[in-house]
Amino acid sequence: MITVGKRIRAALDADAGAGDDVRLGRQRFVDYVTSRQIGSVRVRRFDWFTGVRRLSFGLVGAGAVAAAVLVWMRLPISFQVDSDAGPGAVAGNAGDLIEANAVVPTAVRFSEGSSIVLERGGRLRVLSLESNGARVLVEKGAADVAIAHRHGPGKWRFEAGPVTVNVTGTRFRVDWNPEDRSFALDLKEGSVIVGGDCLPTPRKVQRGDNMRITCGAPTPTKLAKIDVPAPAVTPVEPKLTPARATVAARHEARDTHAAEDADWRALVAAGRYAEAVDAAERAGWSRICKTANAVELLGLGDAARLSDRTPRAVEALLALRKRFPGTSSAATGAFSLGRLAFERRGAYAEAARWFSTYLDEQPHGPLMGDAVGRLMEARHRAGDSVTARRDAERYLQRFPEGPYAGTARTILAD
Repeated sequence: MITVGKRIRAALDADAGAGDDVRLGRQRFVDYVTSRQIGSVRVRRFDWFTGVRRLSFGLVGAGAVAAAVLVWMRLPISFQVDSDAGPGAVAGNAGDLIEANAVVPTAVRFSEGSSIVLERGGRLRVLSLESNGARVLVEKGAADVAIAHRHGPGKWRFEAGPVTVNVTGTRFRVDWNPEDRSFALDLKEGSVIVGGDCLPTPRKVQRGDNMRITCGAPTPTKLAKIDVPAPAVTPVEPKLTPARATVAARHEARDTHAAEDADWRALVAAGRYAEAVDAAERAGWSRICKTANAVELLGLGDAARLSDRTPRAVEALLALRKRFPGTSSAATGAFSLGRLAFERRGAYAEAARWFSTYLDEQPHGPLMGDAVGRLMEARHRAGDSVTARRDAERYLQRFPEGPYAGTARTILAD
């Protein structure tokens, strides 16, 4: 007697297009049908309809399982970043700046098993997340990349200046230097396709290969120089009155300050943070804190923070808060002050006040998700367990699947 279970097994095995997860769900269902012996085909009408009814319920259950698996597979992946403050990791948000200090590399670990190890002094951002990949911007430095590809071909794309790397392989090392616009790639396993404005045509790089290119800025066209003899002129030293001499001295000092300011601004833009802080100190740190605009102060504060000049960073960010209240730059300055207090000084109560300030000033700002999670953790580390538990409950109500959901559940479980 041929059982219904065997008939179903044969029909489902014939479907070659089903994925592994769907096939696993089907297999478990068929095993259940077979073990329960609901499928013997008999002539009696009552047994036949009873079997069909039970089979229908089983198929509905298997379909629900398959649908749940498909929904889960379509959810965006998440990632965590190794904490500079000590052991453990913090949840990351798309768009946040991820930077490795000058002492140890920083690891970025994705929920589906992929990882990026950012070398010392490097910077990157995870721009967007999908169910089977991400878009990553390497702003500076080297990174070792390992892609998991657990659910079939992924959609991973890395960008470094004008260069793009579409990932078809699994392990490689990428290095981008924005100062001389040099790009390097070493393939350890699999393959990638390198393209972008720096290459005339996309290039496939396979296992064991490497490439080195320089994406130099366009060279301006030089006009031919024509030598024209200058007329003979006898120089005459102008006679300056005391008043004019004072005005001339002021102009000279102003020009000197402008040149010095241009130096530190250019160094910040080039990512040479320690040199930028040194140049700003030579130009007069206090004067710059009184004259620079909001964006410049925020950049100078970040330069000091990234070069481990914490007191200078605090000074610049406090000047930003004082001179430009109510601006988005001032709110970002509050977030940076909270990060300095949390990561560099272990002042968790102070960090919580700054993160709270950011949320008060920018409740829907780009750093909102990170600020909410860091505020919760800062209060927990500061010993304010009552408020931290309340924050954790509110976080889970608002972001039940958010990147800090695990931290919130840990706080509630303590």
